[in-house]
Amino acid sequence: MTTNLDDPRGQQFDQLFAELDARGETAAPDELDLEDTAGPEDEDDAQDTAAAELEAEEADTGDLRALAVRGKRTLSLEEARTLQARSRVRGKKAGKVEVRRRLQPRTAIAQPARPQPPKNLVLPGEGVRTLVRRWDQEGKEFTINQAGSYYYATEIRCKCEGNADRAWLRIPAGRYSFFDKALDDEITCLGNNGRVTVDITNFQRPSKNTSHGQDFLIQSISMMEANLRVRYDESDIGAVMGLDTAASALRGNAWLWDDAGVFLPAEIFHDFTGENLLYRAVRRSGALYFLWEKARVGGSANRREILVDHLRNIPDVRVRSLARTSGGAAVLPVPDGYIFCDDPERSEDGAFSAVLHLPSDIIFPIKPIDLGSGKKAKPLEVGLYVQLNLNGIGFQLARRGQVTR
Repeated sequence: MTTNLDDPRGQQFDQLFAELDARGETAAPDELDLEDTAGPEDEDDAQDTAAAELEAEEADTGDLRALAVRGKRTLSLEEARTLQARSRVRGKKAGKVEVRRRLQPRTAIAQPARPQPPKNLVLPGEGVRTLVRRWDQEGKEFTINQAGSYYYATEIRCKCEGNADRAWLRIPAGRYSFFDKALDDEITCLGNNGRVTVDITNFQRPSKNTSHGQDFLIQSISMMEANLRVRYDESDIGAVMGLDTAASALRGNAWLWDDAGVFLPAEIFHDFTGENLLYRAVRRSGALYFLWEKARVGGSANRREILVDHLRNIPDVRVRSLARTSGGAAVLPVPDGYIFCDDPERSEDGAFSAVLHLPSDIIFPIKPIDLGSGKKAKPLEVGLYVQLNLNGIGFQLARRGQVTR
């Protein structure tokens, strides 16, 4: 690259930069024939090329620094033109490099292979997929309730021992079942005959008019205290005048909530919070099991029992939402695949039930109370009712008028 040959200052400037380029103090621009290289093919490429040229022209490649080192800090017009020409050549060179880079085919970056789960791994949600396949094979119209819930309150009969001066409730060790009965089945409450109603459970057997059969996938569980009953000796009840309808409650025929200690020993309830301490004692001692039993020909049965968790780890729920699920309250998620079928004859898993297991007796001291006869009396027994809540997804046959297309 040369400047005006008639100007000796320009020639001297060219010679100076030739020496600086040779020594590596400055970057020599390549003098390329611009007509030999094709330009960009589209508007976006042209803009990127122009940007690269301007950036190269404005960049400091050492020309000014090299001149400053030699003590030259002012430039004549011809010397400034020489610097400008060198910068322009650099810009053209950068533009050509950008064009070549864009015209070269780009090599695709190989993506790492996605790891595949092992074949024997049960994936999350497999329980839902299993039930969908099962109901699809039946070929009948069915619906899915994603906010399903079942509840059942089991009875724990706490025997009262001791005398009128010193007494205690003994919660017997044993197994207390949930979902072993359905609505309208016969039941006893503290020895009194009755039938299962909705204050015990919402579980019902399949029938022509009410339930059409359901498979329920259990996803979470919770517990709560359901209610209390008490039963006194007939002699203690007869000694009290004016009981009227309350006498039925003292015989165990009605639910009773009495934190004032009128009919129930006051020790059952916490003095300040009103918490049922009898229920708390059970939660500190028991464990919950799920149970499936499938009858076989000849009277034998295939039994499967699974420990779910200790009762103290199952959240206690006192308030529930209108959706009849956990309502944002704490629940205990259970492993995927636990299925509760309301029709044991149709179920592939067998009849479902749950069991509250108390491995040993629990002793709960109480003080006998005066029912109004002037002398203290101890109850024969106190009925504690513990409710288990199952939350999950229900699959059931579509009822008439329910399917719309």
